[in-house]
Amino acid sequence: MATFAFLGSHPLGEACLQRLHDHPDADVEVVVTYPADADNWWDGSVNDLARSLGYDVLTIPEEQSLLEYEVDWLLSVYYPNILGEELLAHPEEGALNLHQAELPRYRGSNVFSHSIMNAREDDHWKHGTTLHFMAPAVDAGDVVDRRFATITEADTARSLYEKVREESVTLFEQRLPDVLSGAVQEMRTPQEEFDGERYFYPKSSLDGLKEIPVEALADPERSVELYDRVRALDFPPHEPAWTVLGGEKLYLTKEGYERF
Repeated sequence: MATFAFLGSHPLGEACLQRLHDHPDADVEVVVTYPADADNWWDGSVNDLARSLGYDVLTIPEEQSLLEYEVDWLLSVYYPNILGEELLAHPEEGALNLHQAELPRYRGSNVFSHSIMNAREDDHWKHGTTLHFMAPAVDAGDVVDRRFATITEADTARSLYEKVREESVTLFEQRLPDVLSGAVQEMRTPQEEFDGERYFYPKSSLDGLKEIPVEALADPERSVELYDRVRALDFPPHEPAWTVLGGEKLYLTKEGYERF
């Protein structure tokens, strides 16, 4: 029996927590997540699910109380905080994160948007999900395994998010037995052993990209670049790319064109 502290959010967090609960060799000691009344943009609640399953629940500001629980593994799935060294060193076996991008290619935030905007120039038409060991530096630990979803020329950031979530669930299901057996310790690959581009994007990396002047939209030499940017910024319910036409703000989405 392996014991876990689970830190997470989003529907993917719910899916992984449910699979941990359903496995006879996994025992979740505590869950850390948003408060039950948090006003988040996604559907569902890890807090509600954890309480319905009978687990102790801590909110994010209480994360240091994890140190009161003796666990084999710390598992992070869409957890918003960067964990300090004391928490990372606390579990007996290690700390794992299910990162919603290909490591070491994409570290940081806004990964779905940047993956779409970079796909054409890099000729890299896929977006990954990575199970990796956690390290003090963000998204820098050893890689355990990855899966990929294809990026198409019709994908938006939101559609890619949905596709990669399904790949993430599959990856978690495939590697959970290895975590429980301890075999995952022999599957570690340092990130420096991977080839390819490496990007790191802060949370502010999309600032200033959403407003696109109408003159730029009319420039045929920028049509492909801006088409990709518009798709990369299309992630409901967040505000999409926009322009101003006739003094009116026009969202660059199908619904925005239809309204205009």
